[in-house]
Amino acid sequence: FSSRTNITIMTEDNTDSTTTTPPILEEVVWRDDLIRWEGGLNVDIKKKSDADGDDGDESSDDGQSFLIDPFADPDPFEMFHFDFDLPSSSNNTNQQQALEDTDNKDEVNNNTSRSISLQIRGYKTDAEQIWQSTGLTLWRASHYLCEYQVEHSELFQNKRVLELGAGLGLNGILAWRLSCTACVHDDESHVETPIDESTSEVCITDGDSDALVHLRDNIERNRPTTTTDSTSKVSCHQLIWGKDSSQKFLQHIAHNQKYHVLLASDIIYSAVIVQPLWETVHTLLEKEGGVFIMAYARRKKVPVSIDLVLETAVEWGFGYELVKEDLKDGIWVYEFRFR
Repeated sequence: FSSRTNITIMTEDNTDSTTTTPPILEEVVWRDDLIRWEGGLNVDIKKKSDADGDDGDESSDDGQSFLIDPFADPDPFEMFHFDFDLPSSSNNTNQQQALEDTDNKDEVNNNTSRSISLQIRGYKTDAEQIWQSTGLTLWRASHYLCEYQVEHSELFQNKRVLELGAGLGLNGILAWRLSCTACVHDDESHVETPIDESTSEVCITDGDSDALVHLRDNIERNRPTTTTDSTSKVSCHQLIWGKDSSQKFLQHIAHNQKYHVLLASDIIYSAVIVQPLWETVHTLLEKEGGVFIMAYARRKKVPVSIDLVLETAVEWGFGYELVKEDLKDGIWVYEFRFR
């Protein structure tokens, strides 16, 4: 991928207000159909400022913008709703004992769990826009990765987290909200007290300029409403995979601080992106204790096997472990670490 990434800085403080700093790198116009349909990385990337100044003839995609499809869905958007029940941070043995000591298991579960509600707005999975930018809707592996995130919410406490190829941002936003809900459990009073300060930082990225518009909107849509839940920092940036662009991202955006956790789901749709993916992971992931968590879904029309992904990971010095799977739906979650 080109190193000419344009990254717009969006940083948020611990209040509901958002502070925007000037761009460090210029944003580029890029959509993932350039990879899926043209089958290569030598794509024509425009600066966003140049693209915004194009006249009608140059921005019409060979005149397609003037065509009207009488069968097109008049409302191609969809609001996806999610409610995640979070397990108590208390010792699992204590919760199990409470379940054994009472017949009212619902009451115990209600007293020992919290929840996170998210609303993600994007396109319907059959919308025409998905042909240009696959990140404009939600795919099944992202749902499955959410389950793993909730089951292992401790991974996001006081960590630097980055999501690759976030699309609408479901997994990255959930990681951010999980990092906001850290609690300390008092075993005597059985009361959970929210931690006042969190050192977590979550960076949600995508290379697709169309997806970034919806991603940033979804971050604002799911911003916590209470001060207690706003202690974790979140940012959104453009990141096109590859060694050069990732090194610039590390220097200018991450300030040379690598990430403890990388997340990704449903990102493998062409063999040509596998090498740039691992170049990016190798550049941005902490070598000591860092983990890359990836959810992969099998698809008949995607000519990329998980074997290629795993073999390339080994070539880049990673070991891997299968940590969750759904054989019926063909979804797997892997953890990768430096060997």
